[in-house]
Amino acid sequence: MEKKPLDLNELSEKFAAAEFKDLSTSEITEEILRKCGGYGLFQKLLTVFILIYVVFHALSTLTMVFIREKVPFACYPSNFNESMIPPNISLDVFLNDVTVKEEKCSVYTLDIEEGFYILPNSNSTKEPCNNGQKFYTKDLTSIVSEFGLVCEKEWLKNFAVSVMFGGYLIGNLIFGICSDKFGRFKMFCAADILFICCCFAKIHSPNYGVFILLYFLEGFGYAGCYINIYTILLECVSQDYRMHLNFAVHGAFALGETFLAGVAFLLRKWQHLLYAVTIPHILLLIIAVKYIPESPRWLLIQGKFAAAEKSVNRIARTNKRHNQNVGKLIWKLQRETERKSKFEEEVEGNTNPENTNYTAIDLLRKPRRAMITTNIWFNWLVNSMLYYGVTLNSVDMSGNRYINFFMMSAVEIPANILGCISFKWFGHRKPLCFFMVFGGINCIVSNFVPKGNFWFPLLLAVLGKFGTTLSFDGVYLTSAELFPTAVRFRFVNIRNYGGNIEDMWRVWFIPEDTQYFHFHFYNA
Repeated sequence: MEKKPLDLNELSEKFAAAEFKDLSTSEITEEILRKCGGYGLFQKLLTVFILIYVVFHALSTLTMVFIREKVPFACYPSNFNESMIPPNISLDVFLNDVTVKEEKCSVYTLDIEEGFYILPNSNSTKEPCNNGQKFYTKDLTSIVSEFGLVCEKEWLKNFAVSVMFGGYLIGNLIFGICSDKFGRFKMFCAADILFICCCFAKIHSPNYGVFILLYFLEGFGYAGCYINIYTILLECVSQDYRMHLNFAVHGAFALGETFLAGVAFLLRKWQHLLYAVTIPHILLLIIAVKYIPESPRWLLIQGKFAAAEKSVNRIARTNKRHNQNVGKLIWKLQRETERKSKFEEEVEGNTNPENTNYTAIDLLRKPRRAMITTNIWFNWLVNSMLYYGVTLNSVDMSGNRYINFFMMSAVEIPANILGCISFKWFGHRKPLCFFMVFGGINCIVSNFVPKGNFWFPLLLAVLGKFGTTLSFDGVYLTSAELFPTAVRFRFVNIRNYGGNIEDMWRVWFIPEDTQYFHFHFYNA
């Protein structure tokens, strides 16, 4: 049965009769947005801009996959002097000859005869690679070649990713509190400025320590950028369109991933890659400052009625719905909200729960709420584990790194289309459960494929990514809809903590030298 639209005059009468318990500010806010166009021209233009922003945000964020790629290298022997290399032998050939073939981080100790090095044999003494390396950067550079992250320093390559996700974790906490208090758009601008500055600054990092500090701050800013712009979009439209826009946003992120494969293929120098994907953010931020409004839902819930009226009137004019007297509706909402609050304080001695300052503890106060929160947190953890595990490790698997990454990214686009259809037809819970099981089964089965067979485990891997993309995006949507506007951002960020913690340690358990698509049971 179709829900009857709320009538503001009827609401006023109900408030006057003290029947306020059957009404909520959120319901009235929803009706105001419907009056000025639930998904009119303004929301469509906003959607286009945010989808473009998300495409470039995916390009910037997932450069972590390519800027830490392995670069071929050779170790220098101790006390090495290039002038003592035997005649007619190039430096590269000589370093290859003195490298222990089965141990990439060991070299043979060199003997000298008549002023030249003697080429070693298999019985020569070995020594560790502690005297520097020569990186072959003609075709590719990364932070590995920039900061010498090989041999005993190889762990620092994964540490950089953990640090970035650590910044994302802290950013979720800080921006979750600040965005509910100060507004979505202000925090988006602050986070995006920080994100852009750190992206540019880390290109010129003088050493690894400065690089990871900037990477941490970049992750901190990233947390505020993506979730704020996502929340602004969902809170500027009628609830009927949230599901479609959720999958559209994640589809745009997948499109950005596929573009990244091509950009990284063309720009093999990690600094050039970062410049190419970061510069567009400056233009996007300028456009956002000029045209993107604060969330009208947040303004109304916070009681900022003057700012809300300005924002909503702007939406109504763009949608050519200015004859709906939206300003009067907001004035009525303000009057009735004040009357309701006064009635509660004087008659019942209660406060309006919609104006309460909620904390994370409120998620666990009641058994059912605690169960839902724990369920979401666990779902976010396991989906993030598999989603980012497959994405970040795809370039290290057998085959062409760019084709692997492209395939793992492109599969998300049809996945989001199917997700939009299935979540509309079957609700949220059934598709979410089905696709989690589907993705997990494909990853488990891939463990039993005989070694040497490449295409079948590749197919299983793609199907696994297909399933986990749907469940990952489904958890995003479901958790965003479970919490009211006043606390949505903070509670949605609580959901992210499990995934962020997992992302910080996952990179340590994924094997570096994967010869085919072999996923661990803990991923499934």
